[in-house]
Amino acid sequence: MKFEKDGFTKIRESMATIFTKAGLGHMDANVLSELLIWDRYMDVEEIGRSLNYSISGVTGSLHRLMRMHLVIRKKMGKKYFYSSESDILSVFIRLVQEIYEHDLPRLQRIVDEERELLKETEKNAVDELYVKLSRAKEYLGALIEILEDYKKGGELNDKNSANCG
Repeated sequence: MKFEKDGFTKIRESMATIFTKAGLGHMDANVLSELLIWDRYMDVEEIGRSLNYSISGVTGSLHRLMRMHLVIRKKMGKKYFYSSESDILSVFIRLVQEIYEHDLPRLQRIVDEERELLKETEKNAVDELYVKLSRAKEYLGALIEILEDYKKGGELNDKNSANCG
């Protein structure tokens, strides 16, 4: 017998799939999606119950997401509550920035360090890869600027239309 997922679960998992393509692990992507959908502070137990994840798994995921500046924590009474850092576009921008600022430079550094140990045919392929990585980094930087400008313009337009009505 096949388990049929409810509509909310399908929506959350579909959003999480986008985040996994951007480099988040499956659990982190689901936790972030849950917080973005509800758009409010939630405690670890509530998140775990909703996702059917263990408390320790959710806690680890939340700490990874906080290090990436995708989730914030707030203490209320004796408990900690978590919320998404910002809106969905900001999350996408932040994930692209992670690739731009950390992943691509790390790969370029490894190419630089390992290049001299390669065979000549491998060096040629890696040299071409390095050029492509540099170009990709340039394009990602431009994309980040465009997205940030668009986001700022969207916020301004939302405020202006609210003042006009």
